[in-house]
Amino acid sequence: MIRSLIILLLMLPLAGPTWAATPVQRYFQDLQSLRADFIQRVYDERARIVQSSSGQMLMRKPGQFRWDYRTPAEQIIVADGERLWAYDVDLAQVTVRKLDTALSSTPLALLSGAAPIEDTFEVGNVQHRDGLDWYDLTPKQPQPEFRLLRVAFKGQALVSLELEDRFGQRTRLDFQKLERNPTLDPALLKFTPPPGVDVVGDAG
Repeated sequence: MIRSLIILLLMLPLAGPTWAATPVQRYFQDLQSLRADFIQRVYDERARIVQSSSGQMLMRKPGQFRWDYRTPAEQIIVADGERLWAYDVDLAQVTVRKLDTALSSTPLALLSGAAPIEDTFEVGNVQHRDGLDWYDLTPKQPQPEFRLLRVAFKGQALVSLELEDRFGQRTRLDFQKLERNPTLDPALLKFTPPPGVDVVGDAG
């Protein structure tokens, strides 16, 4: 779940000005921060929901985000620009890794490279489905983590992101009450392990 979440979220701040002048490009080119409630669903290859969760997310360039999972279990995931912190409240355990190490095997490694994004992805034409405008991004070279990224808009508002892997499993994020470029409290994008919890990994 964490890996899929990171892939989806960090597509947001990095995918932007190098695209063609489409609604996707126009939305992302000035994107600096986001705040939204979310519902995350994981579907198997038969389109059955195998996992569902919800909460609130924050994102700010560069490389900072926070996900507060509220259901079905409380979990906090914070990237502070240097490290990725994952706090499982029920287990009283925090796992921490350097951000570049945590993301090295995801599509973010491609997106943060020197090559323009259009050199990495084929950007499909808009598809109108369920009242939304969907854009498919297909990697030009086969990737181990995913085969397709979809981005959905309603009018000019971002409403969904969807990642599909090679086995047909999909991870979808649906956003609610989304605010584009809000002013965020910097303290919310930092993480200090609570007293008494186990900390596993590279906390510096």
